[in-house]
Amino acid sequence: MGYEEENFKWSDSECLENYVDWDSPACEGIDLTYLFEHGYARLNVGTRDNRAPHKAGNFPTATGKCHFRIDDATNFVAGPFRQMYDGFQPGEPLDSLPDYVASREMPQTNPELAKRFPLNIISPKSHGFLNSCYANIDNKLKAQGDQFVMISAANADLRQIQQGDTVRVFNDRGGFDAKAQSTEDVSPGIVVATLGYWRQRNNGTVNCVSSAEFVDMGHAPTFTDNLVQVEAIR
Repeated sequence: MGYEEENFKWSDSECLENYVDWDSPACEGIDLTYLFEHGYARLNVGTRDNRAPHKAGNFPTATGKCHFRIDDATNFVAGPFRQMYDGFQPGEPLDSLPDYVASREMPQTNPELAKRFPLNIISPKSHGFLNSCYANIDNKLKAQGDQFVMISAANADLRQIQQGDTVRVFNDRGGFDAKAQSTEDVSPGIVVATLGYWRQRNNGTVNCVSSAEFVDMGHAPTFTDNLVQVEAIR
């Protein structure tokens, strides 16, 4: 992809060497060799009974105090999510004070869209896969089960959807097929479908309905800001 910076060429061990501040007091007595030998280590940060890291302030600000207002702040993506690469940060100006930012796709902010796609979809991880890894392995698929969508009984009845029906979950961006689970475990107006399945198994995936828009800070994805419709496949 044209990335020639040295940190994109690091091995796993080199990533650990560079990601961790081994000289920090929290790492006293811990090094990479110890981790390789033991598998884990508890940082020297105190216990739940005595840990108070900011008792005397020590925040990473000009005054050492916690600032609720920060002037001239700009948007950024945290280093660990970019292999500690600091180039090409977004840099858009941020409001000095944190504030509520409404979802783009909800009845209150986009009523016309909500008329066509009235259900908000939440897509948690699948227990049987690692994102989409292993989703082609028979024993993993057997343990995870078919792609499902959990829908409230009220929303299912409104659409004449029965337990176990094959349904289509969709919006203008795409869709996927799933087995309906009518349940009281989700509230009306919400559906839940786990991610990770391969699109050839279900005529699409959960990601097919996702927006490519960023959140307001950090350029994170908006996987839970997506309205959909659910219809039974007759």
